[in-house]
Amino acid sequence: MCLSQKAQKGEYKKSNDWFSSLQYLHCNINDLTISDSFLDPGSEFGGLNDSAINALGWESDRPSNFAIQGNSKHITKSLGWFTDVPISMKDKDNKTVIITGNFARIDNGEPEPMLFLGMSNIRKIQGILDPNKNQFRMKLHGKSYIIPTFSKAPEVSEPEQQVSSMHSDEDLKKNMTHLKSDL
Repeated sequence: MCLSQKAQKGEYKKSNDWFSSLQYLHCNINDLTISDSFLDPGSEFGGLNDSAINALGWESDRPSNFAIQGNSKHITKSLGWFTDVPISMKDKDNKTVIITGNFARIDNGEPEPMLFLGMSNIRKIQGILDPNKNQFRMKLHGKSYIIPTFSKAPEVSEPEQQVSSMHSDEDLKKNMTHLKSDL
């Protein structure tokens, strides 16, 4: 395996570890359901992608001039800032819980709306992720809530199989015959 393949494999494992560590939850902003909502304790800020902002018909509260590097290798420019965004979710007893937070607007190129809660959002509600129990515990206005979460399995592409042109099936059979006769 060449060095670049090892590096790619290491980068894939790092990205795969990050992806498999995410806990997803069902969230709404106004009447927009965002099925790709997730908790990202490795990112300082929360974010909304362009698809979500466009679906809501919003304009940025404030301009921003910084880049965001999340837990993946991608760096994206913040396109704006939204403050006091109300996010609703259901707890384990099916009660609606509404939190507010600040979110950076990002363009991740995804066609579906996406929302992620970063550490600033998680700390604000004293959140604790428990992936073993598929739940997110939080405190809001002195009350504790348990929000169900779920994981998504990483998509694994089939590795390309390279067939050496040096060895045909007949050559391999001959080599096996020679190995057996040597024993």
